[in-house]
Amino acid sequence: MAEEDSRALARREAAPLDAYERDYMRGDGAILAREKQRAPGLIHAFMGTAIAATVAGAVAGGAWPLLLLAPALGGLWLGMSVLRVNVSERAVNVQYGLLGPKIPIEAIESATVVDYNPVKFGGWGVKRSFDGETIYNMPGDGGRALRLVWRTAKGKPRVTLIGSTQAETLLDAIVRAQKALAAAEAPRALEAGKS
Repeated sequence: MAEEDSRALARREAAPLDAYERDYMRGDGAILAREKQRAPGLIHAFMGTAIAATVAGAVAGGAWPLLLLAPALGGLWLGMSVLRVNVSERAVNVQYGLLGPKIPIEAIESATVVDYNPVKFGGWGVKRSFDGETIYNMPGDGGRALRLVWRTAKGKPRVTLIGSTQAETLLDAIVRAQKALAAAEAPRALEAGKS
């Protein structure tokens, strides 16, 4: 039965992964849902202007060491311009640039779709609220997020919000993965009880 569930989950696998996801965000089992959000054009215009101003100021003022800031700003810009989320059979993998958790499905105590106010978190990006919740969000998600309450391997409680235009799809994939995991664990628990 668990094998059938695994095959059914795999049949619903999302589109093929891009190179970054394939190299750095491999799922544990089949990928059930994924989302990739890119920064809006206004962010790119702002960062491009900041880099151009840094270079122009360094050249005009003869402050050549300031030119070293341009590649650093460029790297920051590229690294933080995409938010990716993969839900696989055994984990939710979040990447905002190089930052983000890999949350095991069995560690998730609750998953819900919520409306959120970016002001509570101080805007967009990777932010932590005063009540300890962490959000990974990008402008343009419509104030919708997937809210995960989970525990680390050491048992510490965590609350992670993931801003998403596809929050319901991600939630559905988590629910399917939890059901398949429970179905796979049931025969093992029964077998352990017979011993």
